[in-house]
Formats: sequence, structure tokens, C-alpha cells
Amino acid sequence: MDKFNIGDMVTVDDKHMPLVGTVVYIDEKRERYLVRFGGSQQMYYKEEQITLWEQ
Repeated sequence: MDKFNIGDMVTVDDKHMPLVGTVVYIDEKRERYLVRFGGSQQMYYKEEQITLWEQ
């Protein structure tokens, strides 16, 4: 769970539509990252489901 930090911009590995969001919480117990998209949508992802966003 050291791969991403709060505030990191990440992309979600989605085959249909790539999403860019921000890591806002790390759930160590469930081994999930909470990623927020825009102002109102957020979801939990496993480490292997997201990658660091490169501009």
C-alpha cells in the first residue's frame, strides 16, 4: 500500500472509458484506495486497478 499517496493523480484501468482522479483516502485494512473524480463521484480501487497519471 505504499505505491500511491493521498493527493496523487491516478488513472483507472477501465477498458470503456479511462478516468483520471485523485487519491483521497487509503484503506489499509481493506487494501483499497479511494479515488475521487470531479466533485461528487468517488470509488474504491485495488492497487492493481490504478496507475499514476502522467501528463
